[in-house]
Amino acid sequence: MRLSKKYIIWIILCFSIFLSIYLLLALYIGINAEHDTKSKSDAILVLGARSYIDGKYNPCLKARVEHAVELYKSKYASKILMTGGNDTEDNVNEAEIMRKIAVESGVSSKDILLEKRATSTYENLTFSQAIFKKYGLKSVKIITEPFHAARAALVADKLGMKHTLSPASTSPCWLPWKYFSGYFLKEPFAIIMYKLQNKL
Repeated sequence: MRLSKKYIIWIILCFSIFLSIYLLLALYIGINAEHDTKSKSDAILVLGARSYIDGKYNPCLKARVEHAVELYKSKYASKILMTGGNDTEDNVNEAEIMRKIAVESGVSSKDILLEKRATSTYENLTFSQAIFKKYGLKSVKIITEPFHAARAALVADKLGMKHTLSPASTSPCWLPWKYFSGYFLKEPFAIIMYKLQNKL
């Protein structure tokens, strides 16, 4: 069955529009990926990820926590909030594992808050916002990988959170491929889905 010329033009037009949106989003993500706002906040918010890979700490999650610990020790904030729910792969809680990594790195357990239910970026920020309100914390520094920073910031904007970003630029989920990694290339699709779901 031969497609009509009109139908072919319509397909090309739709594909061109989608490709343009994808490329613009990729550019936006790339521009914001490694932007680090060097300012103090009331708390540091570390977004969760899978806890273990091959029986060891997930190196990407560990990089996020270690970056947060570095900021904490440099006095950028006096509290760290770990946000993440239960891993289906490992049957452990991401927030609990992140606290363990932070304590092993020298952070006082009394300065660590936990949000233990979130299973998505949107829930990370939504559920954490309630904890910040409970403890009177008005500003937050968000920690995640560079490819993920733009989406996290857009969700924070949607929720009206006063926030800054400090990406974990040494994470193996970012290095060595950076803008050509599978994580980065999938992120425009994630932003499109979040927009369609009214999460941005």
